[in-house]
Amino acid sequence: MLLIKINGTESKLNIEGVQKITDLIELVKTVIDPAHIITNFLIDGRELEDQEWTAPLSQFENSNIDIETGEPEIYVYSRLATSPDIISNCYSGFRSARKDFQDGNMQTANRKLLTAVNTLREFFSWYGTLIELLDEDKRKKFDITEDVKKLSDICKGICQQQLYQSWWAIGETIEKELEPQLDRLENTCRRAAKEVIGQAA
Repeated sequence: MLLIKINGTESKLNIEGVQKITDLIELVKTVIDPAHIITNFLIDGRELEDQEWTAPLSQFENSNIDIETGEPEIYVYSRLATSPDIISNCYSGFRSARKDFQDGNMQTANRKLLTAVNTLREFFSWYGTLIELLDEDKRKKFDITEDVKKLSDICKGICQQQLYQSWWAIGETIEKELEPQLDRLENTCRRAAKEVIGQAA
């Protein structure tokens, strides 16, 4: 039997006719506080795989579903507090790629560079989606548009250097331009998170 809990309390939702997990989420939205959003969704204590979001609900008929809700602002702050650490991981990925470029390990370096660029792109998308949940005045405190533009321009330059197989130049660009810019972005996010989260406490 499917057991659904919302904020730790067993729900008596009528799920007749609910076909998929995404349909269940829409149903849950109709019964929670209108000022709240769904902040966590677990099945048997784990997060869903991408393909499970559109899977038939009957696939989980013997599962426990735990749903948490909360105010958008608190949810955003808790997530944005992790942004400096994510940027730090991006920094490490680029630095590792740079060292391989400088050591002449081109195949490994290119693979690491691609992973680092994709991670950074996903971070920008995730970050942008989160801050859209904030009021406009608070959103400004977390705005990193200028940093995104600078990093994007640097990455475009690196792509050009790849076309010409300027491996030494790529290593130099990562070390002298990209890494310092990521470092500045990390510091910006740390300051903003500390200030705004402190106000919300």
